[in-house]
Amino acid sequence: MTLAMWPLDGPASGFATYLTDWTGNGHDLTIAGSYSWARDRGYGRESALRLELANDSCAETAGPVVRTDASFTVAAWVMLEQTTANHTVLSQAAAKRAGFHLRYHAGTDRWQFGLPSTGKGASPTWHKVRSQQPPELGRWTFLAGVYDVPAGKVRLYVDGVLQGEADAPPSPWMAGGPTLIGCAGTTKGKRWSPLGGVVDNVQLWASTLHPDRIADYAAA
Repeated sequence: MTLAMWPLDGPASGFATYLTDWTGNGHDLTIAGSYSWARDRGYGRESALRLELANDSCAETAGPVVRTDASFTVAAWVMLEQTTANHTVLSQAAAKRAGFHLRYHAGTDRWQFGLPSTGKGASPTWHKVRSQQPPELGRWTFLAGVYDVPAGKVRLYVDGVLQGEADAPPSPWMAGGPTLIGCAGTTKGKRWSPLGGVVDNVQLWASTLHPDRIADYAAA
C-alpha cells in the first residue's frame, strides 16, 4: 500500500502539484524556510525540489506517514551537492530523535539507512546499513530503505541495487512525529542535518517493497 507520493513538481513544470500528496491520503507538505524549484533528472523544468542548507529548509507533513513499529519502505531520487556534513534525505520525527533516517553520512562518506533501537534515553543503538561506494556529487541517485519486521532486517538499495542489510531493532517502536524531507528532527520542532540539495519523487509504502519493484523504480 502506497502511503504517500510527492512528485515535487513546481509551478512551471506543467503539473501544478507543488507539495501535494498524490495518493489522496492527505499527507501534503509545508516548508517553513527557503526553497526553490529545479530541473529533474529528465531535465523537466521546475520538476524537482531544491532545499537550502538551512535547518528550516525542510518539507514536512502534519503528522506521521509510516508506522515505524511495522514494516515499511521509503524511497527518493536525490542529487547531493556537497559532502561537508551529514545530509538527510528523508526521516520521521519522534520525541528525542528521528525514528528512521535515509541520509548521507559524512563520517564514512556513504549513503545510510538506519533506525534507532528506542525513542527513549540518550544513547540508543542505531541499526544501520551503508552503501558500498561513496556518492557522486551532482548526480541523480535513487535511494530506497526497507524495514522488514518479520525478517528482523534493515536494507538499503542504491540505484536499485541492494547494498547490504543489518539487524533491525529488536523491539519496534512508533515515531509519532511528522515525516520530514530534507532534514531530521523531533516532535518539539528541532531540526538538523539539512539536505542542501535536490530531491524528487519521494514515496513511502506500508510494506516491504519487492527488490524487483525497487529496481523498476530506479530504472524509470
